[in-house]
Amino acid sequence: MNKDSVLLNITSGGNDINGSSHDFNINFSNLGLIHDANTKHEIALISYSLWYSWFNVSVALANNLFKYYNGTTNRTLTIPNGQYGVSDLNSLIKNQILALGDNPDNITITGNYNTLKVDITITGSYTVTFDGTGLDRLLGFNSQTLTAGTSSSNTQPDITNGIDAVQIHTSLISPKSNLINNTQSTCIHQFTPQSGPGSNLSATISAPIYLQMNNAGNVHFSSFSVKDNLGRSLDLNGEQTSFVFHIRSVT
Repeated sequence: MNKDSVLLNITSGGNDINGSSHDFNINFSNLGLIHDANTKHEIALISYSLWYSWFNVSVALANNLFKYYNGTTNRTLTIPNGQYGVSDLNSLIKNQILALGDNPDNITITGNYNTLKVDITITGSYTVTFDGTGLDRLLGFNSQTLTAGTSSSNTQPDITNGIDAVQIHTSLISPKSNLINNTQSTCIHQFTPQSGPGSNLSATISAPIYLQMNNAGNVHFSSFSVKDNLGRSLDLNGEQTSFVFHIRSVT
C-alpha cells in the first residue's frame, strides 16, 4: 500500500515494543507502513510526551556515596537513586548523619548563588572526603579532604550530570541528512526541559523539520530512543514515552 502521507503514532507502552521506555524497537510488519521504492520520503516529529524521570545520582552513575569522619569513625553514606538539587542533598545527608547518631549541624552543604559554586561548612573535628566515588562532580569538588571551616567547590557544580538538553532519535531518518557538531546523527529533535524533575515534558512542534528517511520501499522495523545532549542514553526509569511523526513523499 503506497501512501503520500502517513501519521505515525508511537508509544513505548505498545504491545509490539521490544526494549525499555527510553530505548526500544518496533516491528511495522502488521501496520502497513509501506512506501514506493522509487519515491523519496521524509519524516518530521510533530509532537512528543515524556517524563523528567531520569536520575542525577544513582548506583549506575557511580556517584551515590558521601564520605565523612565524625572525629572517631569514618562514615560512608549511600544516597538513594534519585534526582536531587543541592538543598535536597544537604537535607538527605543531614538526616542520614542524624540517623547514625552523629551531629548533622557539623556538615552543611549550600549553593552559593553569588559565586555559582557550592559551599561546605564543617565544624568541630568532622571532615568530608571526596575521592571520585561520590558527589564530587555534581558538587564541583576535586578529590580532597575538607576540614573545619567553609570550603568552596573547585569548579562550578554539575548538578544535572551534564544533561542540558534531551534528544529524540529514530532510525527512520538518514543520519547523512543530520549533523550534530561534526557527527552524523539519528536525532530528529532536541529540546531543553522547561520544567523540573517529576514533570511531564510535552509539546506540539509548531514548525516541524522534515528530514530524509533512511530507507526506500517497505518499512518493517525502526528503533526509537531518548538521549541527552552528549548522546548518552537517558534512562527514564520505565516512564512511558509517546511520539507522533509525519511521513510524506517528496515530489
